[in-house]
Amino acid sequence: MFWLILGSLVILYCILVRVRLGRVRFSVVPLVGGMGMLLLGVLIQMFPGLLAVWILQLAAVTVLAVLCGTELLVYTGSLSGRARSRQKQPVQCTVVLGSGLKKGNQLTSTLIERLTLAEKLYQGETVILSGGQTAHETAAEADVMKEWLLQNGVIPAEKLLLESGSVNTRQNLRNTRHLYPDDLNPTQKVRIITSDFHCWRVGRLAAEFGLSGASVCGSRTMALIAPMYHLREVLAIIYGAVRQGGKGEKNDAEK
Repeated sequence: MFWLILGSLVILYCILVRVRLGRVRFSVVPLVGGMGMLLLGVLIQMFPGLLAVWILQLAAVTVLAVLCGTELLVYTGSLSGRARSRQKQPVQCTVVLGSGLKKGNQLTSTLIERLTLAEKLYQGETVILSGGQTAHETAAEADVMKEWLLQNGVIPAEKLLLESGSVNTRQNLRNTRHLYPDDLNPTQKVRIITSDFHCWRVGRLAAEFGLSGASVCGSRTMALIAPMYHLREVLAIIYGAVRQGGKGEKNDAEK
């Protein structure tokens, strides 16, 4: 019964997201997961004593436990990132990470929240906008982000620097390094703005690039879409860990 209820809830959630927000990238993953839970629940009801069904249930419980354990990291990072976003500390440089565009050249609500937070925390420092152009986009994220900020008029154009060659988080952090001010102390004077669910992974990656003292600030995520983004982040962390362990090299999933 547990799997039937959980699967039904997941599917209903995916339908609600589709109705309220339209087509959302990645939504097919939880939808397929919910359908798998329903199928497992039906098999348990039909063949309660079958060994294969028990093995499937054990595998499902293991997967669920791993997802929940990883979510604890994501949630902890989210709380920390949200707390830092309320602290207006002086920095020499702020980096705003891109998160993809909708319809090829339009900001998503997630990216607008990041830019809004950058304006809120701005104190005259250099602001680097990081985001390139994928095969599904008609403009570079950094260019669209700059246009939105200039329309608001909070951050002047001379304070904006663009990094438009990255298509994932690792590239964001790697490619922005050459844009830092010459007198920058990278262990203390960098603020990185992303979404709250993304803070834990960004903090880990920032440390790899010598930014262990960077302040990773998380913008608020819309409540309706937050569970889906958290799941995507959990899977990205697991994927990165498995790939790193299997190949002996450090990789990062796309945003």
